[in-house]
Amino acid sequence: MYFLFKNLLVILVSILLTACVDKRETLTLDSKSMTNGNFVSFSDIDMWDREDHAEALEVFTKECLSKRLPSSLKALCVESSKTSDAKLFFESSFQPFLLRSDKNEESILTGYYEPQFAGSLNKSKDYPYPLYKRPKDILTIEFGELHKDLERRKLRGRLVGNKVVPYYSRSEINTGKIKEKPICYLQSDVDRFFLQVQGSGRVLFENNQTMFVGYDGQNGHPYRSIGKAFVESGAISQEEISLQSIRRWLDEHPDEAKGVLESNPSFVFFGKRNRAASGSLGVELTAMRSVAVDRSKIPLGYPLFLSATNPVTEKPINRVVFAQDTGGAIKGQVRADLFCGFGEEAEKLAGKLQSPLQLYLLVPKDIAVYK
Repeated sequence: MYFLFKNLLVILVSILLTACVDKRETLTLDSKSMTNGNFVSFSDIDMWDREDHAEALEVFTKECLSKRLPSSLKALCVESSKTSDAKLFFESSFQPFLLRSDKNEESILTGYYEPQFAGSLNKSKDYPYPLYKRPKDILTIEFGELHKDLERRKLRGRLVGNKVVPYYSRSEINTGKIKEKPICYLQSDVDRFFLQVQGSGRVLFENNQTMFVGYDGQNGHPYRSIGKAFVESGAISQEEISLQSIRRWLDEHPDEAKGVLESNPSFVFFGKRNRAASGSLGVELTAMRSVAVDRSKIPLGYPLFLSATNPVTEKPINRVVFAQDTGGAIKGQVRADLFCGFGEEAEKLAGKLQSPLQLYLLVPKDIAVYK
């Protein structure tokens, strides 16, 4: 009986300790984001002391120019311009918050980059695929003022008579439903698709002039990953799935490519830009320092510390990054898309990056204390 009681006591203590460890705190940092996890100390973050804090501070200083920066961070911009010790600035200004995955959510780091594709201002047999700007007839519907539980959601549609209906899907757009004049034309639908996935890029014309283009809205249809579909169908194995393997399959199966691309009804619109890749925060993205996040979980502008693995070098990635962009495929708390830059090396890394992720949100200390 004594041994039975002792074993029951051990199990009970174990359950209580586990419950304490798993107890989460919920942060509502603004009207558009809610996340949960646990506050920790900087000493709990592996490799924090080896980070290049000065480089990270430069990125923070640059994003302080954004008019979209949260007010909770603007006060720290003044302090950042005065500091001579970058590491001390982060440690005295922020409290790490270890993000926890919700049920059925992946904890994963992927990558994206700034691609460049050949294009033309005029439609021809060589350049038949239009790159559309945001159509004038697309409506954005927000219910936040009427229903608080819907303030994090936006609906997009079009008006038919006195009724709002879903906007055109990718397949409908491909049949010419949109009457807007394109900003340019690309050589292949695959190029256009990958440009939409990346969200920004460069179009190189035959006269060697370059047009920068960036995300300017989406048709409101859900994003469906063709990579996931390839894995589920067995066309490409989970071990081999990457931007490069998907592109290779589409190029090798031109008769099937159209149907595969249209299985993702989401369609992105673009606008001309006067500089290289910029994100949702409105600042130029910094290679290996900017990430796209789920806006419903993480506020734009906030610094994070991520731990993952580089699949090209097989070396760890441990660094401060900044939530400066969003993406239709980025869903979840412990989920980020790392901007890898421009060029062949950036494309190689972005195409292969699918690493298990540990993610800390750096919360301003006045908010952390209040919470």
